[in-house]
Amino acid sequence: MIDQDGYPTEETLKKLATFDPRTDDAIAFTEYLCLNWVNGFPPEWNREQGTLKLSTGGWSGCESVITALRRGNEDGIAWFWRLFWYSSRRGGHYEFRDIRNPKKTKVTKREAKNE
Repeated sequence: MIDQDGYPTEETLKKLATFDPRTDDAIAFTEYLCLNWVNGFPPEWNREQGTLKLSTGGWSGCESVITALRRGNEDGIAWFWRLFWYSSRRGGHYEFRDIRNPKKTKVTKREAKNE
């Protein structure tokens, strides 16, 4: 969510900081991120390829989103950043790759017994 001045709310920043691939859908999360990326350059999200390019344009609202992604959850684990960050370059440009949901594997009854 964006506040009346066009900045991401604290609730939004917390949600962005606490992405967890074990419980959150990476695609839905990325789309949420794009919806809350305002006043910077428009995000370049390619769902099919799993790539996202963000440019802050130096705008503090976008910088706070990047800070939330890098800071991570209360345990200091920045899952989205760790899993998908590819590169950063001067001028507030960030690229994320291989944004996909982990494949769910089925555990057979035999495997479950052996655990």
